[in-house]
Amino acid sequence: MTSPLVAVPKYGKKLGEGFSKQEITESWVHPGRQANPKKGYQSAVSFLSDLIALRHFIILCSFCRKNFNPRQFGYRRHYIPDYTGKTDGYQVNGNCDWCKGLTPNLGGGTGFIAEEAYRQVCVDPKSERARAKAAAKELGVWVAVQRAQRS
Repeated sequence: MTSPLVAVPKYGKKLGEGFSKQEITESWVHPGRQANPKKGYQSAVSFLSDLIALRHFIILCSFCRKNFNPRQFGYRRHYIPDYTGKTDGYQVNGNCDWCKGLTPNLGGGTGFIAEEAYRQVCVDPKSERARAKAAAKELGVWVAVQRAQRS
């Protein structure tokens, strides 16, 4: 079985030399991607394009997020308001679908959802912020300060 991967020399030798058979075999293993006996393991790009074709929810870490253009594929950032104020509402934790790293360890993650499912699952951030501002104005300054001190 030939590997579609290019092995970089570990100890300054020629390209592909300097690795044991065990190290090369371990480099082929990638959790979460489908194993195909004829082609080897699925690349990150083909795995992500399969998720896009099936219109699945996509989680990307802060490093991989800049490689994905959601508008090009009809996706939007997943938004759920966080009333505790710890996040901005766009943060999602899980395994990154591109690099398979845990998003809390990689600077946080962002979820992307298909445009068709956005209205069914998410709240529009602009209308949510306007509602929160209106509610804060109704409370008055003193009540808002007292609630902020309690929490």
